[in-house]
Amino acid sequence: MMLIQHASCTAFVHEYTAILEGRGIAYERLGEWSKAEKDLLGSLEYLPDQAYVINYLAYSWVEKGINIKKSLEMLKKASVLKKNDGYILDSLGWAYFKIQEYEEAKKYLQLAVDIMPYDPVINEHYADSLWMNNQKIQARYFWNYVLSLDKTKKKQKEVIKKKLILGLKIKI
Repeated sequence: MMLIQHASCTAFVHEYTAILEGRGIAYERLGEWSKAEKDLLGSLEYLPDQAYVINYLAYSWVEKGINIKKSLEMLKKASVLKKNDGYILDSLGWAYFKIQEYEEAKKYLQLAVDIMPYDPVINEHYADSLWMNNQKIQARYFWNYVLSLDKTKKKQKEVIKKKLILGLKIKI
């Protein structure tokens, strides 16, 4: 009887954390960040080794320019939990980029591009890291490549066209 209770409790925790994660993502996409952050942190409180929840929360913080050092540590953990995951490596590289460790950023972003060569965001991040590592010709090559990808969204194309003219003198 004790085993059955433990198994049902474990199943409940997994279901509950999945609900918190899903609701957190929905809140984030609706622009309700405080609710999103609360749910994502709550999910991690119950199950702290959820690599994709860690990634989602930490990347969101990086994009908002908050908790970047903490995000970096969380993303290192996520990259150990899910080895060779392009999204997590991209987030890790992007966190290094945001703290201006461009060489380290390029290392992780190149790995992410190798794993997911058709992802427009990952390629754009890699191009940005190339630019900051004084590899401007290569950066422009990757920005142009992103423009050719079917999955590249209109807004991203507009930003990249400006980067092709101005480099990273625009706010990213």
